[in-house]
Amino acid sequence: MWIIATVLGIFLLFVLLLAIPVDLVFCVEKDVDFKSRVRVRWMFGLIGRDITSRKKRPEKEKKKRKGNIKPLLAMLRTRGFLQKLTKFVKHVFQLLNVRELKLNLRVGLSDPAETGFLFAVIGPAMVYVKSLSSLDVHVEPDFEQENLRGYFQGDLRASPIQFVKPFALFLFSATTIRAIKAMVAARRE
Repeated sequence: MWIIATVLGIFLLFVLLLAIPVDLVFCVEKDVDFKSRVRVRWMFGLIGRDITSRKKRPEKEKKKRKGNIKPLLAMLRTRGFLQKLTKFVKHVFQLLNVRELKLNLRVGLSDPAETGFLFAVIGPAMVYVKSLSSLDVHVEPDFEQENLRGYFQGDLRASPIQFVKPFALFLFSATTIRAIKAMVAARRE
């Protein structure tokens, strides 16, 4: 009897830990070089970890490591998988609580006319984006020089337990299993 109580207690503790929200705070800046900072916090900020980008690899090591995209393409070509993946990603983004999202960019292309065309396309989308309350977006053109400067920062919160059901439904669906089999078969070729 005590074994059942212990297993049940461990399971309840695990569920309780998954119910505690995780915060993701990030900032990507581009001035001369790209700089990024990402911090993951848990237990309401008591536990946190900075995630740093990997150090640049030497060119020789980059050339040796060649990626094969055949398995990925085989997976994406599986009937119904792309729709299933899109639905899963959409569901995951709906579960995220966007506490703050800021984008501030200054963009200039090599030709001022191209910059104008770019902002003719971006302009109508910006009206919609600015209507969303959690987003603060400011993008301005630079007609004088080729330029990309600015920052993108945000603060997202999610409870891991909310992701269990959509992840399980996606991972154990017949479509995903067929896609994984296709990927494994393509990797063996």
